[in-house]
Amino acid sequence: MRVLGLDTALPFGAVGLIDGGHLLYEEKIPIRPGGGERIPALIDKALRVVGWRPEYLDLVAAGRGPGSYTGIRVGLAIAKGLAYSLGIPLVGVSTLMALAANNPGWPGLVCPVLDARRGMVYTALYLRKEQGNWVELRPAEICPLPELIAMLKKEKLPVLFLGDGARLYREEITTALGPAAVFRGEGETDQVSGGIVAFLGLLHRQERNEDELYTCLPLYLQRTEAEIRWGKGE
Repeated sequence: MRVLGLDTALPFGAVGLIDGGHLLYEEKIPIRPGGGERIPALIDKALRVVGWRPEYLDLVAAGRGPGSYTGIRVGLAIAKGLAYSLGIPLVGVSTLMALAANNPGWPGLVCPVLDARRGMVYTALYLRKEQGNWVELRPAEICPLPELIAMLKKEKLPVLFLGDGARLYREEITTALGPAAVFRGEGETDQVSGGIVAFLGLLHRQERNEDELYTCLPLYLQRTEAEIRWGKGE
């Protein structure tokens, strides 16, 4: 199955193309906060490099966040527009799971942590099984950092931390968890891979056989600033 994967929830937009279990192309580009207008050109480039026309695609996999509100909306709009125009299915992929799955060599727990501001973080907890599959132990959520740390203190395995929130709160996490907290430098393993999004989307499609073109929604986890101000009558 030929799959396009894309994600625009984080500062680097990612695009990838796979054919079954084979990665054919992936690239990441910096996108301005809340923007993803460069992604269509990157998709076009990917298709040209691989030698595919858009109608060769069988599936679109789109990162649904959490992350930049506008970035997520733009990415999903691009993905849905492409899937609709081609008459092919679309599936959504958690950006946090895509971050975790970008570390295939790590044998234990992985905890992506994204800064949600005001002492809050977007996070989830995953475990990599021997077969290479990822199990979601704790679903994506927004919570205060102390709550996350308290939960992880109960775990018996070392935890690999990823994401901008992990870097921001590294000192607090290390103080609380000691050598059980593992960090890697900012780089490829701290960014979403378009190829990984495509692979996760393919697995999702094979397991559930669902088309989420009309049901896939952004994974915001908290209200937007506009919604908060609306609720206050501003």
